[in-house]
Amino acid sequence: MNEPAHPFDMALAAEFRRRLLEARETLRRTVAGTDGEIADLEAPAPGDTTDRAGAASATLLASRLAGQDKRELDEIAEALRRLASGIFGACVSCHEPIGLPRLRAVPATRFCVRCQAAREVTP
Repeated sequence: MNEPAHPFDMALAAEFRRRLLEARETLRRTVAGTDGEIADLEAPAPGDTTDRAGAASATLLASRLAGQDKRELDEIAEALRRLASGIFGACVSCHEPIGLPRLRAVPATRFCVRCQAAREVTP
């Protein structure tokens, strides 16, 4: 079995579980609302070409936003799996502990600051 990245006590593990579950619920509501908005925008409606072009742009934007939200939901699900398996808080790249301040700021993060910075610089 893998060693935990941080010696989390039960209270700290419960804190991250609660925060991840709250973030998941908030995003689920957002995605559900966005998917409904997309369906409304894609429904045939009377109007001229400008109206239809505006609706198409709004649909594209809503689709992009929904995609980002869905990726965040996947990240939260993966963080919950790492938490349950006892490896939450370890960088998936270098396997070093992720700093507690970073975890508190971005609970679903997979990377330590150093590895995240390297990923952002690499083309």
